[in-house]
Amino acid sequence: MTQTWSPRRVAILGASGLTGAGLAHQLSLADEYDEILLFDLKENVLQAHAIDMREAQIVAGRTRARLTVLPLDEAVAQTPVDLVVFAASRPETPDGSREAFLEGNLGVLRAVQPAISALAGESGLVMILTNPADVLATCLAHLSDIDPARIFGYCLNDSIRFTAAIARELKLDPTRIDALVVGEHGDGQVPVWSGLRLDGAPLELTADQRARIDADARGWFRRWSDLRPGRSSGWTTPLGSARTIAGLAADEPMPVAVWRRDAEGNGSHTTLLAVVRDGAVVPTPLDYLDDAERAAVDEASAALADKASRAGALTH
Repeated sequence: MTQTWSPRRVAILGASGLTGAGLAHQLSLADEYDEILLFDLKENVLQAHAIDMREAQIVAGRTRARLTVLPLDEAVAQTPVDLVVFAASRPETPDGSREAFLEGNLGVLRAVQPAISALAGESGLVMILTNPADVLATCLAHLSDIDPARIFGYCLNDSIRFTAAIARELKLDPTRIDALVVGEHGDGQVPVWSGLRLDGAPLELTADQRARIDADARGWFRRWSDLRPGRSSGWTTPLGSARTIAGLAADEPMPVAVWRRDAEGNGSHTTLLAVVRDGAVVPTPLDYLDDAERAAVDEASAALADKASRAGALTH
């Protein structure tokens, strides 16, 4: 019998930022975790976060999870954990793109890679929260000795935004809709039109409806950037990350950037439904995709492998 993955100790690198701190807060209010280790260069901010979160735990009546603040340079000396979360990021800039974050955030990833490897040990999983999560997950697989199947990227937001776009088009409550995006977190995203469900029943859309929904969902990042908020999605991403971790722990297939190889043998982390099996994050069978969607996923995988390769070449 396959043993269910049960993360009890979680380490978050980049825990002073909006998404890292938000995830720490979400996990601290759950009863499933024993200890959450917080690392960041801004140790004073972490200490303040920890004080605030501990008091929030009292308000919520959820005090099981222990919050531990440690200097980043002590990460390599810690006992390995069940899950390492990489949430450190360079500041978002106006008029940027997901690709524009890659070079700067890859530099951050390179700097903390020894800490990630030490904290993951021989069996811990690694979750990439930093944009672009799929490309950075693939880069980490090349930068470290961690099995690529133990690394996965957070990508639930694409499915959430697709669901929201459908709800706007049809003027429906989005909680009635089941929608999924796979492929790349970016231009190569693949909406799974064949799997749309409304109240559990198949949902058919016209070509015009699909075109408007697709433009709406793909235009999210530009609309967000035009607001010039100077930050990432600080509520959706932490809550979605906590939901992803809980789903994987419950043996529920979740959309994450998961390691796969194409027909030529090139590997990349591509968003697919995945589960944890024997210490690895593995994609479920692709029978939820039609032929066109599978072909689009293959194209996305090849593009992601190329982006990771070119990013690695730029930083050598």
